[in-house]
Amino acid sequence: MPANNTVILCVDDEEIPRTLRTLILQKQGYEVVAASSAKEALALMATRQFDLVLTDQMMPGMSGTELTRNIKSTTPRMPVVIISGVNELPADVSFADRFISKIEGPEALFRCIAEVLEKYRMAL
Repeated sequence: MPANNTVILCVDDEEIPRTLRTLILQKQGYEVVAASSAKEALALMATRQFDLVLTDQMMPGMSGTELTRNIKSTTPRMPVVIISGVNELPADVSFADRFISKIEGPEALFRCIAEVLEKYRMAL
């Protein structure tokens, strides 16, 4: 189980996947704040602290990798995980801490998030 007070920003332009991801992460003990676009995510990040950003890759306006590059340019120590239904790695995925396919399922997502959070906590 994750440490209490871990806050994840979950970004996805599609309501159903965003809601499902939010619910399954909350069941794992995370506090989750949902955003429906990269622009909304950046606005939320300006107003509160997050421990990790989980973003969809394919979104109108700004992709997950573009959002990640934007986040890392201002907050390099912010862990970012990109999730995508496309199994092909985007060219600029290297900005993200991890890339996970939606096909891998919730258990793989939980492991991925826990590993990324642990890596950042160990570095503190």
